[in-house]
Amino acid sequence: LPTLKGVADVLVQPSATPPSVGSKSKRATAAPSTIVPADGSYPGPHATYEYGPKYRTFPVSTVGKLFFTEPSGNYVCSATVTYGDQSVKNMIWTAGHCVGAQGGSSYYTNFYFCPSYDSSQGGPNPAVGCWSWSSAQLTGGWYFNGCWSKDYAYIKLASTGTVINANVVDAVGGLGFAWNYGRDQHWHHYGYPSQSPWTGGKLVGTTTEHRYDDSSDSCGAGTNAWGSGQTPGSSGSSLLLNFSYTGGGNYINSNVSFYYTSPTNEYGVMLHGPYYDSAACTFWKGGSGYTGSC
Repeated sequence: LPTLKGVADVLVQPSATPPSVGSKSKRATAAPSTIVPADGSYPGPHATYEYGPKYRTFPVSTVGKLFFTEPSGNYVCSATVTYGDQSVKNMIWTAGHCVGAQGGSSYYTNFYFCPSYDSSQGGPNPAVGCWSWSSAQLTGGWYFNGCWSKDYAYIKLASTGTVINANVVDAVGGLGFAWNYGRDQHWHHYGYPSQSPWTGGKLVGTTTEHRYDDSSDSCGAGTNAWGSGQTPGSSGSSLLLNFSYTGGGNYINSNVSFYYTSPTNEYGVMLHGPYYDSAACTFWKGGSGYTGSC
């Protein structure tokens, strides 16, 4: 693996109706794997829990529920606000399979992002609201080839929300990006899993660590695996490196992509996501306004 580490820092900012409530969550699975854990026992250790503190506290404030429409109906994923420069404050990061079909050379539509979504407050947070979309971007590796190593995407949002007349970064904050780090990391990830035992109405958090690597595919490096109790609906949830409530850190370092169903069913115990290398940074840089080197 490369030894060069890359981090794009950010400055912390102050803190249409969605598709039907019955929207389905994205379920991403992959071909059988016989990879054995590299960093310990299987499944990977983790703590997964319904998040209790206020959702509007940074950096958790940047996490939201993502609604969208594909040909078979309405679906939900999770997404995170990010930016690399003050000139771009309307970008969210998620999984490629939440934006377009795997290798389908197509895009979904009707994206609608609701930070701090909370069913106990009626769904969209009444103090925050939601943002509709203006454009979306997939990697070529996902759009053309359906490679799991490239299962990440970004969406640009409208410059004003339903409640707050501002770009989403100015409303809830934005996270940085980390690439070319060593595989063996400790992460936090927050999302809206909507299949058992979760309902999709409350934010769920996971603290976890790297467990094993998959083999590389035709597009790039093998994906990471980590222990997690989150289920479909959490797709697109960002893995945060150096999580902190007090400043510094909070870099997006991978995202929830898929789990295996055979030979061992990993539902509710393991998740996988892309390893972020310089190519991932270059893709993020193209949308975020980051002016540094990847």
